[in-house]
Amino acid sequence: MPFERLLFTSCLLPGRYKFKESRASVEISPVPGETILFFCIDKDSRGDSSCSGCNLRKDLWGDKQGERICDLLVFYANEHENRRVLCFVELKDSKSDLGDATDQIINTYRAIKTKLRLSNQYSAQAFLIGHHGSAPTEHREHQNKLNKEFKNNFVYSGNPEEFAPFLRGADKQELLHGRKKKKK
Repeated sequence: MPFERLLFTSCLLPGRYKFKESRASVEISPVPGETILFFCIDKDSRGDSSCSGCNLRKDLWGDKQGERICDLLVFYANEHENRRVLCFVELKDSKSDLGDATDQIINTYRAIKTKLRLSNQYSAQAFLIGHHGSAPTEHREHQNKLNKEFKNNFVYSGNPEEFAPFLRGADKQELLHGRKKKKK
């Protein structure tokens, strides 16, 4: 199943650069030289009415029941930097659900790696956001799982404002530095 197949499904949200699931959201405004495509891949998502028609879950796992999938795939390309990113995004209302979000992202990433023909000229990233709530004590465990899959190319419990800089290549230290500035 080639990646291009996603372009011709209802998973593609043409002209959309914002996705909201309940109270959590991600958004990016393209600048010249960027290509950004949002794919709502979880047919159970409430983020967009187009999501219900996406059959990616069936394409990846067939009739196997119980497989978890993340909310969104975002393709990002920058012609000036020759950069290609496939970002796996999961939005949760509560930070206490980030463990579940981790499992959804990893499950989706592993399935896509084996089913879609992706070149090695892209980087895989993960962005997990928990809207509010107290941070669970097992955060470190989930971050370690993500690090094994994404080689430190992820944001865990991100803020919506971090999504665009992260896609554009800001490293986690830059994002953390921005968080500390806001708290002052």
